[in-house]
Amino acid sequence: MKLFKLFLFCIMASQMAFSQLEYGIKGGLNFDSAGKITKLNDDVISKGDLKSESGFNLGGYAQFDVLIFYLRSELQYTKVKGSFEDLNITTSRLELPVSLGYRVLGPLSFFGGPTVFYNLSNKTNIDSFNSLKNKLNFGYHLGVRFNLGSVGADIRYEKGVSSLVGNAVKVESTDLRPNQIVLGLSLKIN
Repeated sequence: MKLFKLFLFCIMASQMAFSQLEYGIKGGLNFDSAGKITKLNDDVISKGDLKSESGFNLGGYAQFDVLIFYLRSELQYTKVKGSFEDLNITTSRLELPVSLGYRVLGPLSFFGGPTVFYNLSNKTNIDSFNSLKNKLNFGYHLGVRFNLGSVGADIRYEKGVSSLVGNAVKVESTDLRPNQIVLGLSLKIN
């Protein structure tokens, strides 16, 4: 039994020694459901969903592989737009998703983990929205990735869980957290 445990330990240690660190660039399209508004000051007095438009993301990633698992961290610039009646919002943010992935079959893997969103700017035609104070938002993501050689494609769902509004705006109900489907392509550099 001790010999079997030693053999198993040696196999696991050798696999960990052959684990890889890879890095590359990535980009993609964001299909953001920009949020909901019930009432905001006297500027907006109605209820409805913000109409989402597609946005984009560009960035890089680093991935550490161990056996059938991997840990992948990404840093990307994202820009998305939304509109509601006379309100138009353009948001630029940095996103930092950290994924724990599991390779299911060959090039196919499932992944998920936390995401940090940092708003760089919110541009809108209504002044009340320009004063959003909570720039930092936390969320989660889940997705599936397909890698073929140095090229990878993924689709993921991302959801922000903390509020962006805070006390900056007098609001009955405004939800501007990220809620998006992201289609991405990545290119391994090393």
